[in-house]
Amino acid sequence: MVLVEKPAFIGQFGSGNYLLEHSGSQSYTIPGVLTLYFWGQIHNAAMLGLQNSVTVARALAYLFMEKGLEGLSRVDGRFMCLVETQDTLCIVRDTYGAGPQVYYTSTHFSSSLLPLSRLPDFKGQPDRAALATFLTRGCIATPRSAFEGVSKLGAGCCLEFKEGRFRIIHPMNQQKIVSSNSEKEIMEQYEHLHAEAIRRRIEGCTNVGILLSGGYDSGCNLLALRRQYAGDIHSFSIGFKGDKWSELPLAQCMSDTFSTIHHTYEIDGSEIAQLPDIVRELGDPFVEGGLMVNYAVMKMAAGHQQDVLLGGDGNDQLFGTTGREIALALLLRRSGMYPFVSVLNRMLNREVFDKNTSIYKIKFHTDKVLNLLEGDLFGFPDFKVVQLLQDPGWYRKDKEVKLDGRSFETAFFQHAQLADLNKTIEQVILFKASKLADMFGQNLVYPYLDLEIKSFLDGIPLSYRLKGEGLFSLAKGKGESKSLLKRCYKSYLPEAITNKKKQGGFAPMPLFFSDAHRFEQARSTILDSAVCRDFLHRSHVESFLNRYVQEAKTEGGWFWYSQNRAIQLFNLYALAIWWNEYIDHVTE
Repeated sequence: MVLVEKPAFIGQFGSGNYLLEHSGSQSYTIPGVLTLYFWGQIHNAAMLGLQNSVTVARALAYLFMEKGLEGLSRVDGRFMCLVETQDTLCIVRDTYGAGPQVYYTSTHFSSSLLPLSRLPDFKGQPDRAALATFLTRGCIATPRSAFEGVSKLGAGCCLEFKEGRFRIIHPMNQQKIVSSNSEKEIMEQYEHLHAEAIRRRIEGCTNVGILLSGGYDSGCNLLALRRQYAGDIHSFSIGFKGDKWSELPLAQCMSDTFSTIHHTYEIDGSEIAQLPDIVRELGDPFVEGGLMVNYAVMKMAAGHQQDVLLGGDGNDQLFGTTGREIALALLLRRSGMYPFVSVLNRMLNREVFDKNTSIYKIKFHTDKVLNLLEGDLFGFPDFKVVQLLQDPGWYRKDKEVKLDGRSFETAFFQHAQLADLNKTIEQVILFKASKLADMFGQNLVYPYLDLEIKSFLDGIPLSYRLKGEGLFSLAKGKGESKSLLKRCYKSYLPEAITNKKKQGGFAPMPLFFSDAHRFEQARSTILDSAVCRDFLHRSHVESFLNRYVQEAKTEGGWFWYSQNRAIQLFNLYALAIWWNEYIDHVTE
């Protein structure tokens, strides 16, 4: 494993000498052929036969010369590389997009949106349609960005510039490792692949850290780590003050079982004061329920030296999620009830029903069933965004992709690819986690997202990913997710972990606005920002804020109603901060 400092680069498209400024990179030149710049780290150097190379850049330069982009698609890690040949520039991101982001215009490219927006000839016009989508989703999907004329390069993609023209080369399909072995052999193979993924990521490290939530994903990482590493392990867990569902006791149980040096931190809401720094680091406006959790744990881990930090990120999605909702959608279709539920959902998508009542629950759950392939939505409902915008025409929904309902299996794997992988893993989870790790100089790695593990999971029967006894059973929530993982490790983990009811580890978002001073800070930032002059209707924003105050005084009610209200407020706050920083250049 090779580490380099925090990546940074900005360059200009043209003919040769593309990079204007850069740091944290390795480079290697094959005279007369190419020059390759590399940012990040790789985990499978030995598997690619690169272990004897002096530098990763040198190894990848010869790999690219011999096998082109197909060779780079086999590289596992968090990285970005830039390849200059005599007539072509190629910018390549790693498979999951965990390495540096790449923003680009018709003339320039950069690892960060901020330096790109500071260029003298940058027009700096906000993409209002993209920002409207952010208000509903909490992020701006690739390839768009928050600025007109600025695009983002997707995970695993290559941006090729040749003869004055751009071409996006999309990810190659990873080869499946098809297995017809017995259950015992499949379990042994999975445990071996997981152990090897961890071994490659901690190789040469003497200070190892791990993120510990009290669930299966982090627990199995710790178990597999302890089987091969006898040194000190620093573990890090996050809780919330006053949270009756805190998982900190479960994380402590895991720490006691596997002998880690355990560190905990309880979020009290004051952390939101750092949102301007977070927005600046992320580039595009971005909000998700675990955003402040990632911030807090990276800040805490930065206070303790470690060479590598293991995270359980992405494992739920790699195995596949939303089995219950997929089963419900198929049952509705087969019973002829799907059109009726669709009409009901549209009827409920209006102001009069947007209250903390049982009707809101119906809308919430039907949204999840009807919008399976859109991934999780963190923000305002459609009707509310249209109200907030000065021009309703700015809000344009993406073209709907229909669920492949031929069977549960076809629907499950379609959702796993389009929603779990392409959206949630690549554009939400890893974007957020990796950028905040970089913010604090942390070497965060993701053993479950090892390319060998993914190839293996893609080739085994569905029952090892989600075990269930038919649609009706799955629709009742009786399916067992991550079945293979649990079969491998359940007997080795404490019963307190394996017997607990899944709670999801949700961050109670209203906590960040429960203090009157913090709420007023958010309110004034939003209303004083030019975003309420040039993009949003100030009167509608004020109405939302006033309603938030009144509803916050009411005790009880459904968790997800207050959760979504706080996320909506978070979205407005992040957008106002972003507008101040990137459009008006007013730093908080």
